[in-house]
Amino acid sequence: MSVVKIIELVGESQEGWEDAMRQVILEAQKTLRGITRIGVVEQDVRMINDRIDVWRVRAQVSFRVERPEALRDSEDEVA
Repeated sequence: MSVVKIIELVGESQEGWEDAMRQVILEAQKTLRGITRIGVVEQDVRMINDRIDVWRVRAQVSFRVERPEALRDSEDEVA
């Protein structure tokens, strides 16, 4: 049985939305294992004095939930 958890991350870039998404992916890969999907929820820009300051991407990151081996073994015995 597999369980997937979904979190949201926001990436920012002064270069554009593609780079903002790249920031989300790089950060997710640093701390998560078993990533199965990353999907864009929203794109926006932060404006200062009528000019684009940063491009932002809000993304959902899906990854498999891992359980310690001891917990998996005890659940198998109950089943």
